[in-house]
Amino acid sequence: MVTPRAVSNLMALIVDLSYVYERCRVVVNPPIQPTQVKGDNFILDVLRRQLPLLERLSNTYSNLGKVYSSVKDTIVYLDRKYPEKYVFLGPPANIDRRDATKLLKDSKLWIDAIINEYSKPRTVLIRQENINEIFTEELLSNLDELTRNDLADTFKCIFNAVPTPAAMICFRATESIIRKYYTKVTGESASRKSWKTLLNELEQNQRTNRALIGYLDYLREKRNEAEHPDKRFTQEESERVLLHVKGLLEELNKIV
Repeated sequence: MVTPRAVSNLMALIVDLSYVYERCRVVVNPPIQPTQVKGDNFILDVLRRQLPLLERLSNTYSNLGKVYSSVKDTIVYLDRKYPEKYVFLGPPANIDRRDATKLLKDSKLWIDAIINEYSKPRTVLIRQENINEIFTEELLSNLDELTRNDLADTFKCIFNAVPTPAAMICFRATESIIRKYYTKVTGESASRKSWKTLLNELEQNQRTNRALIGYLDYLREKRNEAEHPDKRFTQEESERVLLHVKGLLEELNKIV
């Protein structure tokens, strides 16, 4: 979900990159003003401050990976070339015109890329205005309150372009659905069985509806991917997980 903190962080990022752009502009265009590279709140410090946020954004929005890499390379370059402060007969502490020209161009590209990424429609298949048509009350009617709440939270994450939490919450709802179906098929409690065990036993059980197998295989594969600590789901991936849950529910409702 897009929280006030997230909005604040994004605004601070754009402000800082705009500061870098402006400081380079006054070096390139007259009247020329010298601009220090290192020091508190100067160019290098500003870029370092925003690098962690850019890394997090690149994990969610793959198109911002190039921005993160470019900023990271720029930090390394500036750190190596420019000293902490001016030393007589030493290298200049202020950014030179050549570097400022390049950074002026790069910072404009960074800002444009971020704004462009956030201006895109964040959903590929599912939108807030059609969610009740996709997940009808009839489709959800056999779910318990906790599972319905998990799906509602999944919808909110989808609408607000937070795909990895959307997928994770969706898996929790799916597990609840599958546990209930497991008990119905086997007559056994599913409370102490792992997700993997549940799916394996259901696929091997002759009483399992064969139409469910494809959905179970897909959800098992995606759940396995989610167990990797570095896994980040894209918006499209999280929506496809949710649509497979819809298909699963449709098949289950046929056999209720």
